[in-house]
Amino acid sequence: MPRWRHPNRIVADGERLRLGGLELCVHDLGRGGDSDANSIWTLESPARAAFLGDLVFDGVHPYLADGGALAWLANLERAADLCGDLPQVFPGHGRAGAPAALLGAQRDYLLAYAAAVKELAAGRATLGDAEKAELTRRMAARRPGAGLEFLIAMSADAVAAELSGR
Repeated sequence: MPRWRHPNRIVADGERLRLGGLELCVHDLGRGGDSDANSIWTLESPARAAFLGDLVFDGVHPYLADGGALAWLANLERAADLCGDLPQVFPGHGRAGAPAALLGAQRDYLLAYAAAVKELAAGRATLGDAEKAELTRRMAARRPGAGLEFLIAMSADAVAAELSGR
């Protein structure tokens, strides 16, 4: 880039912008992704697509250490409504693809992760080293060869705390 330009404006949920001949619309999702500030940007013209940010991790294990796994699942449903008719979406991590496939794979991963954490934590708000190792084994088997495997154990206690209500 010849000259870097930093963000200089706050864009509200549902607001449309024109940038260099492209029309974009922002959809503020809030908590429920890998942080408290998640959004989807849809390209409205000249073509239609969506940029999902950290709502979808394709080919890598997601960061769940901020908690909010249940809100993340709800946001995936909202994203399916927003993007279901689009030919292609672009995840924050991984390759572009069909919305149903990418959103469905992320949903399935989060459900499997939460189920494994719930079982291994047995109502506790934390997991021990042995449980984290077993969680890592299970989730690595779901996504063989996926990057960021260290995030599996790192995120376990946040999800255990969320699921236990603490």
